[in-house]
Amino acid sequence: MVSYRRVDQDTAGRIADHLIEKYGEKSVFFDVNSIRTGANFVDRIAKAIIACDVVIAVIGPHWIGKTDDGKPTRLEDPADSVRFEIETALKHNKTLLPLLVNGATMPEAAELPESLRFLHFCNAARVDSGQDFRMHMARLIDTINEVLNEAGRSPLREVSPIRRYWTYGAGVAAAALALAVWTVGPAFEHTVVKGASDDQTTVGRTTPPAVPVSVTQRAKAHDGFLFPDSDRRFLSEADLKDMSAVELRIARNEIFARHGRFFKDQVLANYFSQFAWYQPAAVEVPLSNLEATNVDTIEAKEHEK
Repeated sequence: MVSYRRVDQDTAGRIADHLIEKYGEKSVFFDVNSIRTGANFVDRIAKAIIACDVVIAVIGPHWIGKTDDGKPTRLEDPADSVRFEIETALKHNKTLLPLLVNGATMPEAAELPESLRFLHFCNAARVDSGQDFRMHMARLIDTINEVLNEAGRSPLREVSPIRRYWTYGAGVAAAALALAVWTVGPAFEHTVVKGASDDQTTVGRTTPPAVPVSVTQRAKAHDGFLFPDSDRRFLSEADLKDMSAVELRIARNEIFARHGRFFKDQVLANYFSQFAWYQPAAVEVPLSNLEATNVDTIEAKEHEK
């Protein structure tokens, strides 16, 4: 559930949309989308909190609700909706994740009603709406997944019957067809195009190499990634120093795969499909500036091979 003040609705809505993209619409409660006209607002909010695993408290600069005339803040009102949401989450022992947005800082303990003073001592995450938004959201999603895993809940969205058919039926047929084409037809090579995944490359002469078992084993030892943090830190020359051409290719494309890119290249599609985190959803996926830089860094190393 995403809890927020109306003044922060745009930022909160963007956060909710990103979470919906990751977990599915039915797994994210955002009042504007989730409460039908005529429903009892308080009752619906309470039921949503009781049913959820995580409550995200979006805290903007006006979250406390200070007034210019010296009257009590909105948060001091026991009937305040945001206070009700946080107190209900606390009452039902829900995991609360405070997010500081739009330049806000964590309120001082003295500014909070006694029932909410624990918030001041919580480790809050920051989500900026600028170019680092996707990087900050990736960190938030990692935290949510940790909470869900600790609770024994799957962090991945339900696979629809149609998609299940495609993944386990048509996908198998496509893999078999691709194998037949590569076996009897001409061989092709994917030449790297700057800042691109292998589905955006030009055609050359030799078949893309298969992924060795050793590469898969290395990835499985790190939750299915060669670089689990390539969306959060810049990769260096030292990181890539001893990697083979195949490892570099996988490392570059897993940056796109993390965001759900569909791969036409069957070697890549088959490789990433074995990991539960890979949820293909789009042909074109946006990258943060950090991720785009890492793609370029890996690509430069590939040219040396």
